[in-house]
Amino acid sequence: MKIFITLTIFLATVLTLVTISCSKDKGSCYDEQLYQKHKNDFCTADCPGVEGCDGKTYCNECVANRQGIRKK
Repeated sequence: MKIFITLTIFLATVLTLVTISCSKDKGSCYDEQLYQKHKNDFCTADCPGVEGCDGKTYCNECVANRQGIRKK
């Protein structure tokens, strides 16, 4: 029983940290409306590289949009 409780607390902590980390990584340029609009889009595999407003490089604009990041 003690192992189950410990494991449950550990998993809850990890999930919370991942959620916080993902939302903070996107910074102030994260756009929830853009994310909601494109979260289910199918993106092609072409990968010319697109810089997002967060300074990170995404495979293409579709991939960035799916994550709620506008193209720079």
